[in-house]
Amino acid sequence: MQNAYHIIQLLYGTVNLAASCRFSRPRRKERITTKKCLFVLTVLVILSQLLAVIPQACASTATPYDKVITTARLEIWKALSNGASAATVAIMEDSKIIYSEGFGMRSREESLPVDTDTQFNIGSISKVFTALGILLLCDDGLMELDKPVTAYLPEFSMEDPRYTEITVRMLLNHSSGIAGTYFKTGFGTEKNRNYVAETLAELANENLKHNPGDVSVYCNDGFTVAEAIIERVSGMNYADFLEMRVFRQTGMVRSSCYFLDGNANIARQYDNKTGKILPVEYVNILGSGGITSTAEDLCRFSQIMWGDTLLEPSTFKEFTKPQYGPMTVPKGTPLYKFGLGWDCVGVEEFARQGIKVMAKNGGTQEFNSQLYVAPHEKLSVALIFAGPADPAGICTQIMQALMEGKGILSEDERRVKRPPRTTAIPDALLKYEGYYAGSGRIMKVEFDTNSNTMKASMYDHGAFGPAVQFPYKEDEYFHIDEIQKLSLAEAADGTRFIMVHLSDFTGSIVFAQEIPQRDSILSGSLFENKMWLPRNLTSYEFGPFMGISGVIKELPGYIHLDNAPYALTDEYTGSMALSHARDLMEPAIIERDGKQWLEVRACLFSDASRTIPFDPGEKISIGSDGYNEWRRVDTEGVFSTDIPTHGRVLVFSPAGELTYDSLIDGRKSVLLEEGSYVGFIGKRGDLFIPVYQPRG
Repeated sequence: MQNAYHIIQLLYGTVNLAASCRFSRPRRKERITTKKCLFVLTVLVILSQLLAVIPQACASTATPYDKVITTARLEIWKALSNGASAATVAIMEDSKIIYSEGFGMRSREESLPVDTDTQFNIGSISKVFTALGILLLCDDGLMELDKPVTAYLPEFSMEDPRYTEITVRMLLNHSSGIAGTYFKTGFGTEKNRNYVAETLAELANENLKHNPGDVSVYCNDGFTVAEAIIERVSGMNYADFLEMRVFRQTGMVRSSCYFLDGNANIARQYDNKTGKILPVEYVNILGSGGITSTAEDLCRFSQIMWGDTLLEPSTFKEFTKPQYGPMTVPKGTPLYKFGLGWDCVGVEEFARQGIKVMAKNGGTQEFNSQLYVAPHEKLSVALIFAGPADPAGICTQIMQALMEGKGILSEDERRVKRPPRTTAIPDALLKYEGYYAGSGRIMKVEFDTNSNTMKASMYDHGAFGPAVQFPYKEDEYFHIDEIQKLSLAEAADGTRFIMVHLSDFTGSIVFAQEIPQRDSILSGSLFENKMWLPRNLTSYEFGPFMGISGVIKELPGYIHLDNAPYALTDEYTGSMALSHARDLMEPAIIERDGKQWLEVRACLFSDASRTIPFDPGEKISIGSDGYNEWRRVDTEGVFSTDIPTHGRVLVFSPAGELTYDSLIDGRKSVLLEEGSYVGFIGKRGDLFIPVYQPRG
């Protein structure tokens, strides 16, 4: 069975809180070629097809649930054998848990298995609870969805004057126009109780990427603002509000913001290469992704979708209907039908079989989760992994098997169709030649009328790579493979898009939008061919990265920050050039101590080329400003150092790849490649005394 919902996530990057933490770029050693960049989805789809071949239950099956349990166990164990550390799954029918199981070890050191009470981070499934919290306050008569955010949170402001038009509803359906995600301290080994205030302070300096309400593009910050509204209107702490108004009311006894205090029964992720346990993860982006729960608890929550709901009937209707902005796609309907907090209120996989299934996915640095709810059938499936996995793909198979076992759906029978033939590209499409960009990708599009193909060349930090060709066929699409195909569309305002379609599904997804040509004399030289080292990292936050910026010579007036284009407003500042991409951030060059630094959403970086060489005999102290200290290694050798109590050491390769992080790596010494960068993080006055032994 084609797993459309899963492919949507891969294409659009809509669900994983941590997915864009490195300026939306993959780590450099994982950087993919042009062909892989466009075909990675194909491989994953093929794998999904292969994994969907499930042994049939024997004729003597005693219950309608045997097949679904077999399906769940097979697919979960496959995921565990491919890198995940632990998992939990639950299936509910009406008000009864019909199947629940834990997989793997929550503690390998103590040989403690996962059980059905083991807590996992659920990531962005938390958004559904934040949306529910807002709706409960609406039912209390304390607020309205279509009133401006400023009516309830007067301190909310932005540099862009359009912020006054943002309504509460727009926060919950991702159409506010806010750039994306404030990642600073969003994930780490410690709790940051000031995260909401810090996010609001950063938003006060920022612009919007489109008019409020026009386009729904996944936005975590909207739910952080919604979290602040819940606290202000209710007069309660967000965690306490959920505990009293949601968790207690639905019997979610193993659910909380962060892990339950004193609870040792929590799932842990282990590094696939070393087998070492990773630090306990705290997600400070609470309203967007910081809830911990169990699969059983998520199913208990789902009962409100068909039973004695917590909401008034009219409010409940708002919770379950499509809510996306009218310009989310230039024509037709989006494949990804956002609701209030929900990723999709009508998964097309099931909708075309006549069944309404609501879906929400979650992803953090260490966990991946999925919740499916079929409200009319009173069925739900919840699945959570510690470690890398595809919970959406597996949940699709589980839900399909469940409905087949109960006779709600018949087994999927595919009709073999004659593949469409290649045909001539219409002249009307030739005007779409140009430069396009999406989340973390820039591409040059050309057409070859001799071979009747669209040629796409991906940009990779300085140059466009070899072109990949997509044939135009008689069904009026450019084909990637037998499942994925592309079309070209123009919005009412003249903006052109490359759209992705899947098989016979009716919806589409924006893959990239045209970068408008500019008549600009700005050079962008301050950003050209630069690598940037982080300077205000804390000792506890996850996801350290180097930034890479450059000038796009083919597009005067534009720079890129890790393959996302920004239009220069002056020689020091880039502005958002895309309305349909997630997790954008406007880069700025600032002066600090007589040097030029890069500032991106409160993250500070210094020019790596100005890093002083490492002196094996020096003592390195964190200065009064608290900024991270960096040294460049000019000779290969073995490095070690004692690390202060609240200190941390990082190593980046010459190409910008993180090769060592003392926060998660227990090694006492590390081999440094010539040209590597070594970073020292600590409190003011902390002292590091490195020991370095050059090779040779």
